[in-house]
Amino acid sequence: MTNIGNNIKKLRKVRGLSQQAFADLFNLSRGNISSYEELRAEPKIETVMIIANYFGIPLQSLIQENLSVNQILNFSDYFEPAIVTNSTKKLAGIPLLTREVMMNNTDLLKQIEGAPQLQLPIQSKHKFLAIEFSELIAAPLELEVKEQSILIFEGIEMEYLHLLHNNLGLFLSEEEVFVGKYEQNGEQISLILSSWKKSLFSLSDIRYYWKLYGKFEKV
Repeated sequence: MTNIGNNIKKLRKVRGLSQQAFADLFNLSRGNISSYEELRAEPKIETVMIIANYFGIPLQSLIQENLSVNQILNFSDYFEPAIVTNSTKKLAGIPLLTREVMMNNTDLLKQIEGAPQLQLPIQSKHKFLAIEFSELIAAPLELEVKEQSILIFEGIEMEYLHLLHNNLGLFLSEEEVFVGKYEQNGEQISLILSSWKKSLFSLSDIRYYWKLYGKFEKV
């Protein structure tokens, strides 16, 4: 059990927001907020991440700690506008493909450009992509991840191809998406889902391939 519901209620009251006003900030309904605060449901992990970013609260603190009013006020004081301006240079904007987007769209590549952005402290010049994991995405059994967890993938670079072997990765094209494990045999690299499903890597299609970088999930 997390403390998200209790912390949302405290955040809302400290900021002087009604349930409807709080809901409007994050494109939720008043019923959503009510169910969170009454511990009848918990928000999706990407919603929790957006709330944490909005109020300048560390994600783990929002999920795990029973935040006090003083803590909430201190978080707000720490993220003064001038400080945010400087600190955002250290945050990477990562497009997020939600479960709803992946369910209702056939060409997922087109959805990346206009997708909402997660702001994460990742120091890298590489491209990143976040997806909300669900049963809609085929994945090997060794990917131990909960439903609605957020998987962060890093774009493949030619100079790092030799490091792909035995790493989990994502194949995402206009027509297909799955998670698999990279295997290298000589100069040939494949992303393998199972004994009957794999994709042979080629440089011309490098934009379709990603390497698992990390994940965020409820504890």
